[in-house]
Amino acid sequence: MTKWRRIGRILHLVIDVLMVAAMIGFAWVGDWAMAIYFAVVALLVISLDLVVAPWQVRRQFVHQRIGEFEIEFSADEEGFSTHSELGGGRTFWPAIRQVDETPEHIMLWPSNRIGYIVPKRAFASPEDAAAFVALAKEKTADQKL
Repeated sequence: MTKWRRIGRILHLVIDVLMVAAMIGFAWVGDWAMAIYFAVVALLVISLDLVVAPWQVRRQFVHQRIGEFEIEFSADEEGFSTHSELGGGRTFWPAIRQVDETPEHIMLWPSNRIGYIVPKRAFASPEDAAAFVALAKEKTADQKL
């Protein structure tokens, strides 16, 4: 997750907490109409974040048919290539602005909205995954989002 996306998530959480605090404050002073208003708005916003957003992400993967085809991924000193039954492409290292790593995935970011997510289980061994991360970070060392 990029720095600005993290900041956005934190601001969203702060707004949620403030709405709940406003609901409690208005209930405390006896203004039940405002307390109910803030309760409904907080419930809607929190349910969007906890229910609708994850549902949309899952739905996107189904509609993109990502899980239906095996994607061959290879990398070298110049960049990396992807190939599947549907097509293929080549991306050169200067196009990648940031490389992130989680315990299960490697993420290559050409922009803050588009990324290549490579599962570490796709590599023959954890050492191969670590070698790829080292290569990607070496080739993109001067780049930042």
